[in-house]
Amino acid sequence: MLFNPYKVHLTILQQEGYSVSRFLKWWLGHPTIFILSSKKPLVVTPKVRSLALLSIFFYLTLAICFLNSKQYLFLTLATFTLIFLPFIYLSLAILFVAPYEKINRLRVKNNTRKLLQNNPHLKVIGITGSFGKTSVKDILFTILNSFQPTIKTPESYNTIMGIVRVVQMELISKTRFFVCEMGAYVRGEIAEICNVVVPEYAILTAIGSQHLERFKTLKNTTLAKFELIDAVKPQNALVNIDNSLIKKHLSLPQYKKVKTYSLSDSRADFYVSKYLLTPQGVSFQLRYQSKNIAFSSTLFGTSNLYNLVAAISQSLLLHVPVSAIQKAVSSLSPSPHRLELKKINQATLIDNAFSSNEEGLVAIIQDLKKLKGKKVFITPGIVELGSQTATVHRKIGKLASSVFDQIILVGRSDRTKNLEEGINQTNKIIYIENSTNLWPLITKLSQKYDWILLENDLPDNY
Repeated sequence: MLFNPYKVHLTILQQEGYSVSRFLKWWLGHPTIFILSSKKPLVVTPKVRSLALLSIFFYLTLAICFLNSKQYLFLTLATFTLIFLPFIYLSLAILFVAPYEKINRLRVKNNTRKLLQNNPHLKVIGITGSFGKTSVKDILFTILNSFQPTIKTPESYNTIMGIVRVVQMELISKTRFFVCEMGAYVRGEIAEICNVVVPEYAILTAIGSQHLERFKTLKNTTLAKFELIDAVKPQNALVNIDNSLIKKHLSLPQYKKVKTYSLSDSRADFYVSKYLLTPQGVSFQLRYQSKNIAFSSTLFGTSNLYNLVAAISQSLLLHVPVSAIQKAVSSLSPSPHRLELKKINQATLIDNAFSSNEEGLVAIIQDLKKLKGKKVFITPGIVELGSQTATVHRKIGKLASSVFDQIILVGRSDRTKNLEEGINQTNKIIYIENSTNLWPLITKLSQKYDWILLENDLPDNY
């Protein structure tokens, strides 16, 4: 128990990408938090080991100096900070290794670029977006891998060093496609990834308010995501034309030949002319080159329909046979905790706990509005909305109040406070402290409700 603060601080540093400034922002709001849940535990990587050893080394160096000079008060102070304020030593360790990491990063990037260049038959498909990119990646991988050997970035490994690790460990001479998810928190990160993996094709799923706290403005978000589109030939880029921010940016002349997909615009290159959403999944007609192609999937919701259309459209551009695409799509399972349906007693649980965004959540609520049965909504709200936090949560609260019979808000925060204001029906709201014992509650709710929407499950840095 004594050294719990050390593990807590190291865990939060890892969750914040080893950003000292973001960690300090967390610590100022949680100075006495010394125990974390196990939602996102510390991953003991080589970097974690190095930082831990260096931080202890810095402490021992100070301790020996103070001991030799008989500065016992300073020795006590140094020991106190190691136990209760270990981020001081961990921050020193991060600063100490920064020059080496910069040099090593450059070396690894160059080696990865050469490795990919030595595989001229490999086609790299980059995928980015404020949301939907992981699901599109997983669907596209399933389709392409049924056709020719394919690799993908696993789970949400979408930073430059995570992508590099995948290439070095999984790429073989027989690999024909590399489906590469690209994430970013600031402008320039996707351009850096593209400089290493050099994509031939690009998919942009959506641009929205997610991570607005980091990007500061939607213009910055748009320019950051379009770094992927700018890295490929216009005719090899595929974008969601139903997204208003994408559509607006696409009006620039250099994007005239960019391919588009849509559920509402019949002028798109790939257009869903008809679709039917049910609790069992979705069936739809995709029009391409004046032909209607039928597909069906057990994936749930409008958001997944967009993900399916993006992946199918890209597969058609890569000349995968239609029959192979149809077969792969019919066998799909949802990505874990991303609109994953689970039957519990009389209820259907929609497990969308991985993350949340405004557009996706609105779509789920609107989908549920069309379905019969009693419904309950569980959420801590959406993070990293910056200045839009109040506006977005009030809007969602108002929409949710017309659809759900019960709304369970997790934790008391600006997010849940604004949700409550939007809901404006106190009889529908129940607060719970945290999501640690959520599953017994879900089991109990499943005996009374037909639909349970679990939206977002925040890691400890929130």
